[in-house]
Amino acid sequence: MVGLGKCLVIGANGFVGSHLVDELVEAGYSVRAFDRFGSPVRFVKNKQVEVFVGDIFDDQAVYKALEGVDYVFHSFSATTPFASDSDPYGDITLNILRNVQIFEQCVAANVKKVMFMSSGGAVYGSLSEHKEASEMDAPIPVSPYGIGKLGTEYYLAYFNRKYGMKSISYRLTNPYGPRQPSNSNQGVIPIFIGKIKKGEELTVYGDGTGSRDYIYIRDATKMIVKSFANAEHHTYNIGSGYQTNLNEIIESIEEATGLTAKVAHAEAPKTFLQNARVSIKRFNEEFGTLNTTTLSEGLKKTVQ
Repeated sequence: MVGLGKCLVIGANGFVGSHLVDELVEAGYSVRAFDRFGSPVRFVKNKQVEVFVGDIFDDQAVYKALEGVDYVFHSFSATTPFASDSDPYGDITLNILRNVQIFEQCVAANVKKVMFMSSGGAVYGSLSEHKEASEMDAPIPVSPYGIGKLGTEYYLAYFNRKYGMKSISYRLTNPYGPRQPSNSNQGVIPIFIGKIKKGEELTVYGDGTGSRDYIYIRDATKMIVKSFANAEHHTYNIGSGYQTNLNEIIESIEEATGLTAKVAHAEAPKTFLQNARVSIKRFNEEFGTLNTTTLSEGLKKTVQ
């Protein structure tokens, strides 16, 4: 099964990246895990995983990491939605510019296909507040983070047209689960779990009825690994297909932890989306519907 191909995971020690490493190995792929590894290895150590220590902003390190690679999974982001809202230049210089440079190196290294971890809610923006957004809809991002993700998707389309480099942009909804840091200002579930455990106050925008599609991380990686080799399209939404509002999230975390949350309500920032609804119909029709983890079960695993 190892003959399936060599995969490079960029950002391999991050939340999404580490689970992608595990998923790819379980599917029979050999993996080169590329990261700075400023923290202990998060993925499961395996003889099929080559740990490659390097900085994504180091051209030589990226060049060496790409040697002999068939597929690239790009899950690194230098910014978060919270940070980019305060500093939009970061997404331009640290993400879009660097991504274009990496894609150029992928072309030079004859990589077969690049898989980019994009963002469903951030990319679709205000469109997903009013309808269930599909891959056929024109995105309307309202934040620098979403604009940056969409810009990178467009550059991948450009590299496909000019150089024939195949790619897929996976628009993840709101993945959550083990290994997700609670102190990164990204991901309401880990932030809320961390604060509830510490007895700290939760900040909820508006009345708490704002909803998102939350997907357990290993469900998301299963969808990605199941689809990337034989996908018919260049873009796929990755989600659970269910909407959950913030009040329901808090109730579920209270149930999973056995603790009571302290909640404070605040006015939402201008870039806050009341709802972020995306359709996973394209994936389901092409690859079949997966049995996804329930929110209750996923939160128990995350809390543990």
